[in-house]
Amino acid sequence: MSKHNSCPICEAGELHEHIESIEVKYRGHTAMLDSRYSVCDACGSEQASAVQTRQNKRATIAFRKTVDGLLTGAQIRALRESLGLTQAQAARIFGGGPVAFSKYEHDDVAQSDAMDKLLRVANAVPEALAHLERAAHK
Repeated sequence: MSKHNSCPICEAGELHEHIESIEVKYRGHTAMLDSRYSVCDACGSEQASAVQTRQNKRATIAFRKTVDGLLTGAQIRALRESLGLTQAQAARIFGGGPVAFSKYEHDDVAQSDAMDKLLRVANAVPEALAHLERAAHK
């Protein structure tokens, strides 16, 4: 048995990943999201690894962004790439900190409503993006 997949509870079994569809409610909206966790084949304990917990959190944040009318992580990445910007360049131009766009794009955090609007305006109005780029280089 590999040490990586061994059960830390009973130390006799192996953990096997399960994906269960669960109902999540947020602001009057309901969605079925995949919930990832592992089950021990010896003692039956259920536990989520750090990776599984992160995946579950990201799915929930993406759902909440959609309900709140914000761009999802995938949409932010596509928008940023269509503007020809790296994550570092986007952070310098739009603000939010050096790793902000990585967090937005991976649905680790939700961008503010103001940031969401700024991204949409920069995408829709090329002159607005040019203005922000010039201001970032001052």
